[in-house]
Amino acid sequence: MSVTLSVELTDQEYAALAHIAVDPQDWFQDMVKLRCKNTIHHIADQEIKRMIADPNVSNIPADKESIFQSLVDNGEIKPAVQMNEEAIQEMLTRMPTAADLTPETPALDGTADLGL
Repeated sequence: MSVTLSVELTDQEYAALAHIAVDPQDWFQDMVKLRCKNTIHHIADQEIKRMIADPNVSNIPADKESIFQSLVDNGEIKPAVQMNEEAIQEMLTRMPTAADLTPETPALDGTADLGL
């Protein structure tokens, strides 16, 4: 699978990019691909450490791209928007609501000793 991304720049933004890059299109593609490669390698490095520490792992793939792809195939790589939503939902499950309050619940009006 392949995805094409594009970005719309104002004339001023394009002029600024053209000032620093001989070929702005190539520069843009190279920067995005480098960011992706760095992310793949970072995640693969973490997985390699996990596999080395796991006595049940007998084989480690030879390249980081294969390691990353196996994580993608197993559903372990999630989009940032999904990870953010899961984190929000986790926080909400730990956040007290009015239904959680009892007469013994300390007030936050400055009279409660919060140990600060």
